[in-house]
Amino acid sequence: MNKLIAYFIFPLMLSIASSAFAANRAVQISIGGIGPGVDIAAFETVKQVIGYAVANGVIDNFIVSGYGIEGGFSACAQASPRTNAFNAFVRQLQSITPNKTTTGYSLRRVAACPGN
Repeated sequence: MNKLIAYFIFPLMLSIASSAFAANRAVQISIGGIGPGVDIAAFETVKQVIGYAVANGVIDNFIVSGYGIEGGFSACAQASPRTNAFNAFVRQLQSITPNKTTTGYSLRRVAACPGN
């Protein structure tokens, strides 16, 4: 009886884990100036982290959806199915702390980028 339960619970756990993994395969990124211009150092760091991720195959879909008047952009980056480094990429983005008096910065995990 215990083996029978294990045969049902293990696949259930795998399906839950895979659906949770699939639910966070993209991140929406927004950085922009809120009055004065955008924090240039933070903006450049965000661009470098994204560029590195694109160059190394961590993300395979990057869509810019808007540009800020005082600098910055809104975009979506989607994980490549060939890598496990997407969570590290998001953690790098989360570690960036721009000047809160000049720059709005937000990250939001989503299932997929718009249009996918």
